[in-house]
Amino acid sequence: MKRRKLESYLLRVISKEVTGLVPFLITGLLNVLEIVYLLLLKLQRSMVKRAGLLAPVISVGNLVAGGTGKTPTVVWLVNFLKECGYTPAVLTRGYRGGVGAEGLLLTRSELEKYTPDFTGDEPYLLAYLLPGTVIAVGRDRYRTALKALTHHPEIDILVMDDGFQYWKLERDLDILLLDATRPFGNGHLLPRGTLREPIAGLKRAGVILLTRTAQMDPAEIAKIAEYLRQYHPDAPVGVVREEHSALIPLGSRRQEDDAHPAANYLNGKKVAAITAIGNPRQFLASLESLGAEVGYFKSYPDHYQWEESEIENLIATLKDWGFEDLIVTGKDGVKLAAYLEKFRRRGLNCLMLSLEYMIDDEKVRSRIAEVSPRKVVAEPCAF
Repeated sequence: MKRRKLESYLLRVISKEVTGLVPFLITGLLNVLEIVYLLLLKLQRSMVKRAGLLAPVISVGNLVAGGTGKTPTVVWLVNFLKECGYTPAVLTRGYRGGVGAEGLLLTRSELEKYTPDFTGDEPYLLAYLLPGTVIAVGRDRYRTALKALTHHPEIDILVMDDGFQYWKLERDLDILLLDATRPFGNGHLLPRGTLREPIAGLKRAGVILLTRTAQMDPAEIAKIAEYLRQYHPDAPVGVVREEHSALIPLGSRRQEDDAHPAANYLNGKKVAAITAIGNPRQFLASLESLGAEVGYFKSYPDHYQWEESEIENLIATLKDWGFEDLIVTGKDGVKLAAYLEKFRRRGLNCLMLSLEYMIDDEKVRSRIAEVSPRKVVAEPCAF
């Protein structure tokens, strides 16, 4: 709890929501730490040797710490590559999970053997959303990639989740995601701001995608896209759009059978919502754009692990206030499924909001479809 309060306070300091002598002194310290971070970043990059794989690698990542929609983008990308004739696998770290150095190969048919606490919530969700796709989990992405290719020789392309700053593995294409509402955070590096690396990192991207554009003025989106094209003219810039948002009952084993359109269910309905993702405000905006009246909303730190007493208190509070529906993200839902019976006993309907992304830009789709044809011969992809 103390750590959560400290993180929240520091975020308010760097965003200048609080002022005074103490925030001023903290900002001064963070300015020094920002310089240290940059020096360590440069040192790390100079020391790391990149290793290559026989199969092509596409990374999906960002410049700014926090949520930019990487998971739904990875889901779209895997499905797109399948349409192009590839057999992709996903490489993911398994942040805060318990997978050791040996790594783990996970598919949806094996989810009952594991918990999100062990695999990490994002790998667990990816396995759930991508039936038939191998999810290779481990800190050492090169090592887990070799394991995946050895045990599943049918794999002919690898998608690396959150890989833009992973220097150890060569890739054939870097897809960079930018939250269009704040593409460069506050312009400062960690811990003074939220940038993982200087903005010049943009020039490593082979494709740039703008996310979180649903409630933005088209003119503002076009302005950002034009700036990016001028800064890095070699990378096509596409806009990600959300479509076919679905609600999936907590604990569902087959989302394709149990999901129902979110707009039909949420429009005009008063609901509660909680989340532990990097960009909670965007989750709230998505619910409101679907017509929901969000009468209760609470955010927690990214990757937060709820305790049983917290869930019991939450359920009691929401029932006392007359709520019948609690909406969460998919990443939250795979962890909250452990408390499914508690929700059922109290008659609180818990639903996961699943966002389906779509990228229509033909230049973007062409750049992805043409990745490393010298290594893998895939069927022509329809645009």
